[in-house]
Amino acid sequence: MIGIIAQGEWKDGIFHFPIRVYYEDTDVGGMVYHGRYVSFFERVRTESIRDSAADVNHLFDLPEEEGGPLTYVVSSINIKYLRQAKVGDVLLGHSMVKQVRAAAIEVKQWITRDGAMVAQADLVIAVIGLDGKPKRWPNSARICWQKWMDDARDAGKNT
Repeated sequence: MIGIIAQGEWKDGIFHFPIRVYYEDTDVGGMVYHGRYVSFFERVRTESIRDSAADVNHLFDLPEEEGGPLTYVVSSINIKYLRQAKVGDVLLGHSMVKQVRAAAIEVKQWITRDGAMVAQADLVIAVIGLDGKPKRWPNSARICWQKWMDDARDAGKNT
């Protein structure tokens, strides 16, 4: 049997990705443990860049002469919890680029259930070299981030 991989989609500069809440995501009462939201946000971001020039695998495989290898670090995250999710819920994660910096991006993410806001986060994600120091985005990745940010702005979503 061939498994189906959950896929998200970009629309108007916002990436949308379904998330099912499993028992392992919850506390003894069946409610999502607050720390799991960080994992959910990470899944959404990872899927949003999959197979693009901004993909972590692409950046890590960049040769030195192109500025690589590079990787990501979350340098700041601020989460606001608005509703509780529970085991069995199907959530929808969203991610959009708010600002592109020389060596980082600002991202807004949120999770909804049936259209109601469950949690939201503002993040700063930096790109670093193997030495742990900030590096500039390679042009190919910068183009991806800029396009997604511009798409959101053009759709009136980047507020």
